[in-house]
Amino acid sequence: MATRKNRWILAVGLTVLVVIAGTGAWLVTKALPAHEKYSSTHTANAASGTLLRVDTRGGVTLHAGRGSRIHVTATGDYADTPPKVSVKSSDKTTTVTGSCGDDCSLNLDITLPAALAVEVSSGPGQITGSDLTGRLALTTDAGAIDLTGPRGPLVLHTSSGQIGVKDARPTAFEARTEQGEVRATFATAPTTTDVTTDRGSVDLALPPHAGYYIQAQSKTGTPHITLPWKRDGKHTVTVHTNEGGVEIH
Repeated sequence: MATRKNRWILAVGLTVLVVIAGTGAWLVTKALPAHEKYSSTHTANAASGTLLRVDTRGGVTLHAGRGSRIHVTATGDYADTPPKVSVKSSDKTTTVTGSCGDDCSLNLDITLPAALAVEVSSGPGQITGSDLTGRLALTTDAGAIDLTGPRGPLVLHTSSGQIGVKDARPTAFEARTEQGEVRATFATAPTTTDVTTDRGSVDLALPPHAGYYIQAQSKTGTPHITLPWKRDGKHTVTVHTNEGGVEIH
């Protein structure tokens, strides 16, 4: 009888614990502020424009479009204050600004003329782009940079995140990371390729017969270079990493 009584007490105790845990989870959920969805669209005429400047806190996606207009779709969510997005044109520059509070998220999806030069400064958030032919200067504090098919000069900086570039044809390539790897494949050889990471590996795939002069250094190992190079090569490749492997092929 004592054993049966103990089992009954244990069952009752477990039931009470389940009820308390469920009530606690419900109270925590109710205590959290409800999030509202945010979305807005904006358009600007870039017929005479030469530069798109984006300053935001959040992710940015860049698409090559047809025509001379810039289309911005902003999405996100917020607890108290909704994000603010503005699109303004002055002289030959269109400026897109996105701001967001502490309990808030914001992402910008931008379609633009392919040849327009772009400068992006982003807080935490990924920057992606495809099939753009203008100069790209992209900076993010915490997030990856991922490009497919760029054709203009590239300057890519991230404090924390990977830089990935595919099928690139830039005249010049610069990549900087404090913490994150750099991986790039090139369809044509840039005149200058300059890559620096503090902590992160580097992997560069370049056309083999363009003629290169290569300077590569890693403080944690010997760079692995299979790409033919010579001191009078007209295409310069410079790679430096404090902590990470280097592959140039």
